[in-house]
Amino acid sequence: MSPVPEGWYFRRYPVVSYFLVTFLVSWSGALAVAAPSLARGEAIPKISGILMFPAMLLGPSISGILMTWITGGRDGLRDLFARTRRWRLPLPWYAVLLIPPALILIVLFSLKTFISPAFAPNNFYVGILFGVPAGILEEIGWMGFAFPKMHSKSNALAAALVFGTLWGLWHLPVITFLGAATPHGAYWLPFFLAFTLP
Repeated sequence: MSPVPEGWYFRRYPVVSYFLVTFLVSWSGALAVAAPSLARGEAIPKISGILMFPAMLLGPSISGILMTWITGGRDGLRDLFARTRRWRLPLPWYAVLLIPPALILIVLFSLKTFISPAFAPNNFYVGILFGVPAGILEEIGWMGFAFPKMHSKSNALAAALVFGTLWGLWHLPVITFLGAATPHGAYWLPFFLAFTLP
């Protein structure tokens, strides 16, 4: 049972509320990290750009937990955290997850060879330590709360298109610092569009 009255805005518009809280918390966190450089009129250094992303992760995780509690109470929270521990496939099937990174490396090496050395992978292997917790914290909100709610109101394709676009826009403050070939320089917009398009 939800602890929040039925007519309250967050309960009436849970998906809109989720995205508003997520963007507010995440972009405020990113701005707080970047603010010292921006106040001095300097470019944001790479280390600040990398630190902006953990600050942004607070948005989907806090919003997902908050909105789950508002709409489903303690039972909703129990279900949310139970789903984070559920393995849906046998472990060997997760090897398929290696295909996207392999394809990205093939594309980057091709671009490096035929277009510009700027596309060389930066070999930031410690990024794995960012990626795994980031995936968990992000998905508490994105797939734990937002997409199931959106899917319940419309078909999967329509929900996925709107969801993917908003998810991509959420990354906008850190888009220059994402990917295996950064900074993107003059190519940041094509990178952003490729990153965002569902």
